[in-house]
Amino acid sequence: MKPERFKQIDIQLDTNLRIPFWKEQIEKLWIIERTDTDRGYVMDEHVHQFFELLINYYPVPLRHTVAGNAYDTDTPFIQFRAPYILHSTSALDFTPYTRTNIAFHPLVLAEFGGICKLGKLANCQECVIPTTTEKIMTLEPLLTRLRRVRDPNVPKHVWISALSMLIWEISEMAENAIVHGAETSPYIQELLQYTVEHAEEDLSIDTLAEHFFVSRNKLTRDFRAAVHMSLHEYITEVRIHRAKILLMEGLPLSVIAERCGFSGDSSFVYMFRSHTGMTPGEYRKRGVASNLPKRSI
Repeated sequence: MKPERFKQIDIQLDTNLRIPFWKEQIEKLWIIERTDTDRGYVMDEHVHQFFELLINYYPVPLRHTVAGNAYDTDTPFIQFRAPYILHSTSALDFTPYTRTNIAFHPLVLAEFGGICKLGKLANCQECVIPTTTEKIMTLEPLLTRLRRVRDPNVPKHVWISALSMLIWEISEMAENAIVHGAETSPYIQELLQYTVEHAEEDLSIDTLAEHFFVSRNKLTRDFRAAVHMSLHEYITEVRIHRAKILLMEGLPLSVIAERCGFSGDSSFVYMFRSHTGMTPGEYRKRGVASNLPKRSI
């Protein structure tokens, strides 16, 4: 038995990745339902500003990365991911990959007196709940309700209530959840958010340490313990990911370099090539030739 439909319903992303957009988008809920069958599914490591619930319906061999660490899955599963965590998912063969992805803004959790709570899913960067197709299908009535209340005329508290019921039901299935990534303290979570939202600014360790009222040594030590990479590596990955999006928008290299926080065109080209193995121009040509989407979730 398959869910009632698999098609892209609503994708709206912020090219500049700045918080004013997302404050407006707290009214939104993203539901993406799709099946990839024509080729192996591959996604570069990237970062989002929202929580993600991913429901994988069938046994598919997949490789995931989270904060620089890799792990594999080959059973149906439910995956929950916190915002601002570098991650990727790639298929290991050409088995059809069918999933539902639900994304919602972190501020949703604070709406209506905390009506939407994460329960057992809280305080983890990413967790995976191995399960079966049959158990996942028991969630279908809640997913169907969530789809129906996404009508723009439905009050926000109605879909938040539906989302809350789905999250609660999933958290009850989380007894055997496998946690990937360390528990993230509130100040590290704020630091992750700040670096994504201010990627075009000066993000030196000294500047960030002063902003968060901690010593340079504590900042670098706590960040590496939580994210399993250096702060410099994380910032560079965020900037490269943003550059990939802007390259597909057709912007000049000088504009992209400025918006991504690089000191100039030559610095941008050097860093991009060292991370991707190709120049920005080559990446843009490859994307146009293969008709890659400009934006992805």
